[in-house]
Amino acid sequence: MRRALAVLLPAVCLLVGIVTGWIISAALTPGYRVPSKAGLQRLCAPNPGVGLRQWKYIILHHSGGDGDAASIDRYHREDRDWENGLGYGFLIGNGTLSGDGEIEVSGRWRRQIDGAHCKAAGMNEKAIGICFVGNFEHGGGPSRQQLHSGIALIRYLSARFSIPPENILGHGEVSGANTKCPGRHFPLHLMRAAAGAPDKAAAPQRHGGFVRVGRLLDRREHRR
Repeated sequence: MRRALAVLLPAVCLLVGIVTGWIISAALTPGYRVPSKAGLQRLCAPNPGVGLRQWKYIILHHSGGDGDAASIDRYHREDRDWENGLGYGFLIGNGTLSGDGEIEVSGRWRRQIDGAHCKAAGMNEKAIGICFVGNFEHGGGPSRQQLHSGIALIRYLSARFSIPPENILGHGEVSGANTKCPGRHFPLHLMRAAAGAPDKAAAPQRHGGFVRVGRLLDRREHRR
């Protein structure tokens, strides 16, 4: 028995050490941080010499699968033959090919040209397209980090362009659009709530900030 323990104990200690190392490594791996208001201003700035258009709507999408701005841009150019590539203004990653919650900006937004994300009701000409990477019809919903980034981005854009909550729509909610995008598990109510929530940069988080939307996020997590 003692001999068996003498043989097993080092192996068990080694295994515990490996597992502990994995846990510590995962805990210390830096994640994507939601940009501050100043960071969002820089992120959403158009190319030098290009003026911002007066966008009236925000249309929300899911990508239907994994990817990042580069891979979806390539797909839109090569498979859909779209000269200007990525059809959305912004893409929010899910941690596969880009960071979890990472906001990527398209060339269309930088040049302030029409989108290619929602032809129905002429939305390509008047709506900002934001795509969350993933499939929220057949899979689960967006990650918590995606939601926080989406909330921050929508809050910033809706304030910048005076877009009311009722003009923040899922792709499938647009009149004439025949699609389930962004999927039945996508929490559109959270995104609309973001447009009516107080500005985090104007009020410290302990006094408000994400309080309203944060409570909705907590309820969403509790229901899972």
